[in-house]
Amino acid sequence: MLAYFRWLEDLPLSTSIAGSDELYGFALVLVLHTVGIALTAGSATVMSLRVLGVGKPFPLASLRTLFKFFWVGFIGNAVTGTLLFMMAATSTGYKPMYYVKLVCLLLGVLTLLRLRRVIEHDPSQELAGDPRRGLTAVAILCLVFWAGVITSGRLLAYTK
Repeated sequence: MLAYFRWLEDLPLSTSIAGSDELYGFALVLVLHTVGIALTAGSATVMSLRVLGVGKPFPLASLRTLFKFFWVGFIGNAVTGTLLFMMAATSTGYKPMYYVKLVCLLLGVLTLLRLRRVIEHDPSQELAGDPRRGLTAVAILCLVFWAGVITSGRLLAYTK
């Protein structure tokens, strides 16, 4: 595995971004990754909070637009996250916190997709009745998983 991680770090793309003092280097990748986090986790938070009852005057259907922002941020983060990993693969690849982040990311996307089915197909535009009772747990889990993605990502810089 170490050979693969070294190969990633030694790729011309990895070394040019990591060693660049220019705007298009590491700083730009990090800024774009931060914008992607805001789009993904921000959209997921707004949708989860609405399902939990915050902002009841706004119909669930009004949240549909947020999925576009979410997926733009998600794709952007997939690209920038891959670049960030490539630049530090030999150190990041062995940190358990990196894999905690990936698991939280997967679970965050899965819970958000569950909420999406409700947002897209709820004919009354409101959550009511027993069939929706489990959605509270899904919305809370979605918030926890996205907080986990952000927290574990930040902790990567401080863990061994």
